[in-house]
Amino acid sequence: MIEIKHISEVVEHVEIISKWLHSEWGNNNNYEFFHSIVSHSLNKDNLPQTFVALKNNQPVGTIGIWRCDMVSRQDLYPWISALYVVPEQRSLGLGSMLQEAALAHTKDLGYNKVYLYSDIENYYEKTGWEVIGKGITFSGEYDQIFVKHL
Repeated sequence: MIEIKHISEVVEHVEIISKWLHSEWGNNNNYEFFHSIVSHSLNKDNLPQTFVALKNNQPVGTIGIWRCDMVSRQDLYPWISALYVVPEQRSLGLGSMLQEAALAHTKDLGYNKVYLYSDIENYYEKTGWEVIGKGITFSGEYDQIFVKHL
């Protein structure tokens, strides 16, 4: 059985979530960047937020709600960010479950829309995300920006 919990309920997993994010999107010098985001997610009433998918009480995925993910578009917020599912648990619907939890919490925080960016095609569109253009990532690449109305 899969459970989705707020990181404040499973603080023992802050390190593993930080390591996943660093491994997936970081480089040798920015582990502390990801650790800071996750460890500052413990207050459920502010941004950032982190959620964890658990299978048999072991973490198998994560997602975040961040104030800013695409630095070149600071006019847009909040952002769904850092959706990650361990490889052996992919294609089982965990990404959708994590999104649902993050979107519900975003709405509870009082936001009526949320953004994300990705270079993945035909994934987010299936769950109601709309492409609104392209933006420049920190690494200088252009990725699609999506919006979802809550």
